Amino acid sequence: MSSDTKQFGPIRSILWPIHRSEVKKVVSMLVLFFLLCICYNMIRNLKDTVVLTASQSGAEVLPFLKVWGMLPGAIAATWAYTRLCRKFTREKVFYIVVSFFLSYFLLFAFVIQPNSEQLHLTRVGAFLTEHLPAGFKGIIAMIRNWSFSLFYVISELWAVVVLSILFWGFTNDITGVSQAKRTYGILNIGSNVAPMLGGAIGILCSSFSSSQAGGWDSTIESTMIVVAVLGTLSMGVFYWINRHVLPPKKEEIKEFKKKKKVKLSVRESVKYIARSRYLTSLALIVLGYNISINITDVLWKAQLKQYFSDPTLMVEHMHKITMGTGFFATIGGVFFSMMVTRLGWTFTALLPPLVMTVMGAFFFLFLFTGDAMGSLAMTLFGASPFALTVYFGSVQNCLSKAGKYSLFDASKEMAFLPLDKDAKLKGKAAIDGLGSGVGKSGASLMYQGLIILFGGVAASTPYIFVILLVVLIAWISSVVNLGGLFKK
Repeated sequence: MSSDTKQFGPIRSILWPIHRSEVKKVVSMLVLFFLLCICYNMIRNLKDTVVLTASQSGAEVLPFLKVWGMLPGAIAATWAYTRLCRKFTREKVFYIVVSFFLSYFLLFAFVIQPNSEQLHLTRVGAFLTEHLPAGFKGIIAMIRNWSFSLFYVISELWAVVVLSILFWGFTNDITGVSQAKRTYGILNIGSNVAPMLGGAIGILCSSFSSSQAGGWDSTIESTMIVVAVLGTLSMGVFYWINRHVLPPKKEEIKEFKKKKKVKLSVRESVKYIARSRYLTSLALIVLGYNISINITDVLWKAQLKQYFSDPTLMVEHMHKITMGTGFFATIGGVFFSMMVTRLGWTFTALLPPLVMTVMGAFFFLFLFTGDAMGSLAMTLFGASPFALTVYFGSVQNCLSKAGKYSLFDASKEMAFLPLDKDAKLKGKAAIDGLGSGVGKSGASLMYQGLIILFGGVAASTPYIFVILLVVLIAWISSVVNLGGLFKK
């Protein structure tokens, strides 16, 4: 019996299905992924706080950044990556890209951010504010605070370039199918544990810096120093993997060629999905998550902006949410198989939208009622309605993302299993394209339209509530419908 087909015991097959000859490789890859994920979780919380607390800025800027910042940034990053792959080996590309990110983060912390008032386009922002309607506040803030907007985009590109392209591209190249089935689950658990440590380190940086003279500047500096150290360690681990784990071979520089994948336009995706009731339900589930998480995220961060006047306290709060996300995602990942086996696919897939609905109900209840619920809120929860809005929104954000990483993604992939080969290939391409592309950008464009039309996030809230309610109902109904089809 070969090492690939050798069977493990019942407990080890769940907890550690790794052969002795694979331990060095799996552990080193787990450490590499763990370090890169810690960096991302620390800079992700920091980037949100930086743009939210900037001068003349708020949650209105987020939908504009996601469309007009992230989309061009992703295109530019992909172009730069393909150019590098044509001139350097895979190993050197990793060092170049990670070094660029770390150098930029240190430059931002010690040069750009301390001099941001001189660098920002204050006069241009004042001119645009005077001549444009109030609904353009978001895009004006994006232009005025351009260095913070750039920091937001580059920080988010860490997930796109370093995690998705560099790490998973490298991992897929050196891992066979049989080994991947046994080891990728362990890597994903590592990525769920990383937010807990990243959040804890972020809180320590904030707590230490709050006692220093620099305050918020010191928080940014200490956080970026830690990210730089962890990023440098990740390059060291990558160097060790290439020297002591992978078999020695001469790597040649090759022309970068994208692997051929099935790609469908939006129109082709809609037509293909519309032919199948099964695929239509699955597409609505993916769209439901992406739309609801994006529109609730902006509303919640608008409340954070008002609640936390000190950016250091805001980023500490977001680090705590990140820790909670990692904790619940790890628990969900461990018990996913048991839930699906004993409680069924439908019950497991219903948990994310039901949690979002319940937490969202409390969030909007205290958001809409305000002072009318003041005495009741103090009696039941010991906090003001405004504080409860912030904290129920935080719990919703925490549990929704944890459910996405542990339950939603896994149950979505399971739903493709009963399909034939052609439907799996084209259906997945169509649904992933619509879900991530149309869902995320569509939600941001919808937000932009509402903000421009009504003048801000607060005035748009009743309409956002109605849209979210419709989306959640469609999501839950689609899960129930798909669950019946899945059983057949």
